[in-house]
This record gives sequence, C-alpha cells and structure tokens, in this order.
Amino acid sequence: MKRIFAFLVFLILLVCSSKAQKPPSFYPFKGFHVGITGQAQFIQKSNYISLGGTDPAPRGRWSPGWGAGIEFSYHFAKYFGIAIGMNYATALAYNYDVYFSTVPYDDGWEEVNSYAEPWPPTLFNEIIFPIKLEFHYPLHKNLFFTAEAGVNIRGVALSLNNKKGTTGYYDRGTSFLVKTPSGYLSIMYYDQWGERDMSKIYCDLLLGIGLYYNLPYGDLLRFTAGINLSFSNTLEGDYLYYLTGSFGTFSIKHDFIYTQLSYIHTLNWQKAKKYLKKNDYSFTTKKERRKKIVEVLGNW
Repeated sequence: MKRIFAFLVFLILLVCSSKAQKPPSFYPFKGFHVGITGQAQFIQKSNYISLGGTDPAPRGRWSPGWGAGIEFSYHFAKYFGIAIGMNYATALAYNYDVYFSTVPYDDGWEEVNSYAEPWPPTLFNEIIFPIKLEFHYPLHKNLFFTAEAGVNIRGVALSLNNKKGTTGYYDRGTSFLVKTPSGYLSIMYYDQWGERDMSKIYCDLLLGIGLYYNLPYGDLLRFTAGINLSFSNTLEGDYLYYLTGSFGTFSIKHDFIYTQLSYIHTLNWQKAKKYLKKNDYSFTTKKERRKKIVEVLGNW
C-alpha cells in the first residue's frame, strides 16, 4: 500500500513539474493590443442632376483621400476581438469636370462644347472614430485571414463646436479673365454652392477583409481592403452656368473603397521576457536571449 501511495505521489509531482516547465501560449490574438494605421481612400464621385438649360451637368469624378491614426483592440476569444480607433482622415471630398460650351479666345469667345481637364479635388479632413468587430482565422502558422464589420463615426468635433441646426456653406466655381476695351474683367462662368448640417454626427457602415502576418518578435502586420457606406448625404446644393443659365442640383455622399496597412503591437515580446526571467533562464549574450524569445513566441 505504501509503495502504491508513493508511486501516485511521484506521478502527481511529475505531472505538475511538466506543466510548470511548459511555457504559456503566446497566441498573437490574446488580450489588449495597440497599433498604428494608415489608409488610402477612393471616394465615390458626387451626383449631379440637370434641371434646365442647354449645358449638360458637370461630370462627377472619384476623389482620393487618406487617413492615419491609432487603434486599441481587445481580443476576448480565440477568433474574435473588438477595436476602437481615432483617425485623422478625409471626411468629405469631391471633384468634377465642368462643361465648357464657349471659352474666351483673343477678343471674343470660341465654341468648344467639351468637358474641361480635371481639377484638383476638394478635401476636408476631420477626426473619425472607427469601432469594429473583428474575426481572424489561421491559414498558416503565421498567416491569418481577417474580416471586420463596424462603423465609422465622423462629425463629432464639428458637432461639439456648433449649435444644433448650424449650416456650413461650401462654394467652388470657375471664372475667366476676359479682355475688354477698358481692361481685363473677371467673369464667373460656373459656380456651385452646397450646405452641410455642422451639428450632425454621421455613422457610416464599415466592411472589410484582409490578412494578418505574425512577425517573429510577436507583433502583427495587417493589410485590409473594404468599403465605407454612408446612410445619408453629407453635402447638398445647386450649380449654375452663368452664361447660358443652365442649372441643377448636386449631392455628395462619403462612400469609398479603402486599403489599409496597420502595425499592431501585441506585448508578447515583453510577456516572453518576463516568462524567461521568472523561470531563471540565463544567457551569455543579448543575441542568445533574443533567439530564445523568438523560439518561445513560436509556441502557440
């Protein structure tokens, strides 16, 4: 009986010893993360509707945009996490081609009947808060598929600085410098003016997919692509061709396609260092310690 009891005690101690020596899992999607993000946006063209006159409506164009910021995330399950960010990014952008029926030429006007060359886009940047739910699934040892869904909240700063119902005016036009007997005269050819509710907070739908790559030292690189869909117009207004009296309306939504590159710090390097120190590992060089940390981080 004593021999059996001693054998059981020995087995228990052996199992406990094995568990104590086994390093903890350094799964990259665990706990809190902090990251930096940068993204390129391809913003949908504005919508123009002709209501009268001989000149066709301006032609909307896609506009470039950008964004950069920080992200805080918490992974509450093996495959799921939530993230909240704060980005300084393009929140309103538009561009268009004006139709020219005639243009100044020498001492008169020349008929051209064509759209003008593209103008530089008009961009307005604001602080935007993305909030999203994230799914990630391993495809390979250090490669993960990811999908994200959430909202982009914009207009918060403007709303805090403006009373309810405050209107913002956005104007852009085209004029010509025309030679006259008394000198040069500036003549307005085309103008558009839009209004925006400066107290309104916009909540856009965010959907994206991409890949994570787990770096040897525990941090993550993420590349995603997706879409941002607005539920309402950001800007609405009218346009007018002064020479022909042609007029109409226009509206601008903040729908865009995006590509984003992010660097995510997982804190796993620090966790691995603490683990080695706690278990009394000793190294003769920093290079040797670094190699051991990388080896430990591969254990998940």
